Order: sequence, then structure tokens, then C-alpha cells
Amino acid sequence: MTNIKLIAIDLDGTLLDSQHAIRPHTISVLQQAVEEGIHVVVCTGRGISRIRPYEALMELKQPIVAANGADVYYEAGHVGEKAYIDLKTAQHIFKTIEDIGIPFWGFTDAGEFIDGIPNKQEIARCLKIGVQSEDPKQLQAFYEQVKGWQDIELTSSASTNYEINQLGISKAYGIEKLCRHLHISLDEVMCLGDSANDLALFQVAGFPVAMQNAISDLKEIAKAMTTSNDEEGVAKAIECYVLKK
Repeated sequence: MTNIKLIAIDLDGTLLDSQHAIRPHTISVLQQAVEEGIHVVVCTGRGISRIRPYEALMELKQPIVAANGADVYYEAGHVGEKAYIDLKTAQHIFKTIEDIGIPFWGFTDAGEFIDGIPNKQEIARCLKIGVQSEDPKQLQAFYEQVKGWQDIELTSSASTNYEINQLGISKAYGIEKLCRHLHISLDEVMCLGDSANDLALFQVAGFPVAMQNAISDLKEIAKAMTTSNDEEGVAKAIECYVLKK
């Protein structure tokens, strides 16, 4: 295995347990990796406002890839490099959401919005739009409307949602930009994840590791498996493959 210089870690279903917590031992392992000179990068579909509490808890002071790659922070505390959804596309998405009546959320420069369509100025700076429903028919209706659009990236982070970014934007895009900035090869990247929005990253990272609770598509292309998010799978993988404990 190539020497790992950067570890990209998903949050929900991966770093966070089912109680949405990061356990003390896992934090200690992440800190050890940073002390060894390895970049430990949260790489998530969440917007930055929903990452900051965990960033403070871990005290890593590391880059972050947020909003499925649409918001890349090369250094802790700095302004991210952002990739917005085209204004007309975003307006079309919101019109589709209204027509179907499906619950939604997303992130703009102004922060998170939930079930309230942002104003036009905010829509022009929309990083990600997601829909969520426990009703499979409603979710399918949304999918059928947007699946053929040529100007979006459509993915999901759970069986009950879909997430939309601008065409070409994904976690892979965000990590690729970060690696170029840090002069790190993608072959030197280890990534950990569990959901469909991790798939593009798994396809480009040198050493993708699937959680035990990951979807089958990730497990099929992973180079290694670890235990579930409730069994500190992230810590175990880093100890085994990076810290060699």
C-alpha cells in the first residue's frame, strides 16, 4: 500500500456513531494521525455550519471538504473555495420541489435552509440542495423528474434522500482540489465512507475503506473493510493501515 498522506473521512454513518457522536478513542486516533504529519480531512455532504461543532471537538485544525465537495477549506478557519449550483438550475430544482411537495434542505453562503426556499440572492449562491422523504413514492417522483438533467450531480447519503450539486461537483472533486493544493497524489489518499455520495471518492482514492454498514456498491470497490460506525471502524482502520498498531 502507498504511504498514506491524507485521510478523507465521511461524517454520518462513518465517523459519527448512531447517536451522532465521535467517541474519545476515535478522536485520540485522529489526533495521533495528525501528529504523524497526516492530513485528516472531514469530507461530508454536510454544510460547514453543521461541521464546526465536530471540528471544535476534535481540535484537529485541518482542511475540510463540505457540501459534497462544493465547499473546500484548504486551511482550518479560512474561507472555502465554493462551487455553486447554476441559478436557473437551482430555480428549476425548487420549482420541482414545490410541485411535488417534498421536504427539502440545503446550504448557501448564508447557512442552512430547511423547508423554506431562499431568496433569489441566496439561491444564486446555493452549494447543495437535498430532498428527504419517508414516502418512497414521493422520493421516486422527485427522482423521475430530475434523473435526466444534464447540469447536475445527483446522489444520496441515505435511502430516504437525494442530494444535488452542480455538474462535476462531488467529494472526489473536493479532495482532488485539496490534493493539488497540498501537492499530494490521490494514490496517497485513504478514504472512509458508507453511502452513495462517497462513491465518486472511492473511485479515485488510492485506498478506499468501506464501513461494515456501507452500501454494497462501496464494498465492491473498496480495498479494505472495517467495522461499523458504532464499533469505531474509522479508528480501527487508521490504527491498522496507517499507524500500524
